Amino acid sequence: MVGAPLVVREFLRRGQTTYSELSAALPALSDRRTQLTSAGVIERHRTPGRPPCVRYILTSQGRALEPVARSMWERGTARRGALGQTSDPLNTA
Repeated sequence: MVGAPLVVREFLRRGQTTYSELSAALPALSDRRTQLTSAGVIERHRTPGRPPCVRYILTSQGRALEPVARSMWERGTARRGALGQTSDPLNTA
């Protein structure tokens, strides 16, 4: 099962994304996406066309989770420091 922090991290990295982009980054995503949409953390935007395009975007409630996600990332990075894996997945620059 994909954890909510991983989903929020992907939104913080990407800003907005399609379901196919998210599912490629995070297999087993469908249930978590539905839960986060119901909880008001992300919102769904459908663009008409053929085929229709659906994008998901963090709400202000979802963006408010950035300090929590960053803190979790920093804690994990500190523990993995000896492995040399220190890239910041929240860095959107």
